[in-house]
Amino acid sequence: MTRLLYLPDDVTVIQLEVDMPAAQLCAAVNAGIRPLAVLRSAPPDRLTASEMGGTVVVAPAAQRATPPKRTHTPASLSRRQKQVHELSIRGLSSGEIALLLNLSRRTVNYHLNQVKNRMHLGEIPQAALFPMSFSSTED
Repeated sequence: MTRLLYLPDDVTVIQLEVDMPAAQLCAAVNAGIRPLAVLRSAPPDRLTASEMGGTVVVAPAAQRATPPKRTHTPASLSRRQKQVHELSIRGLSSGEIALLLNLSRRTVNYHLNQVKNRMHLGEIPQAALFPMSFSSTED
């Protein structure tokens, strides 16, 4: 006997005992087959199944959200400028970026300023461009 947990929406949980091996039930659901009546009455969305310790959890496949669009694209940036910019967006300070990329803090600040200039971001406040502020002086 296999325990089946069917999650048709965010609040409902249907628990059943079925006479099918867990691996076979998972494979059938993931292949698009709905071997049980309760699954046949489900909305036409694709279902996914996963096995956890003899229990099979079946739920509608997660919808992929579209990634947020960037307002500014680093079109003409060098490889190193893109690296520095990506790390600064993730919240690393210029000192941390310098350690990661084996550069001096001054070089990192130069690259960040080049990114700002090439992306024509002079009018945007620095806090909006770089979450963690960076110092232009080297400690």
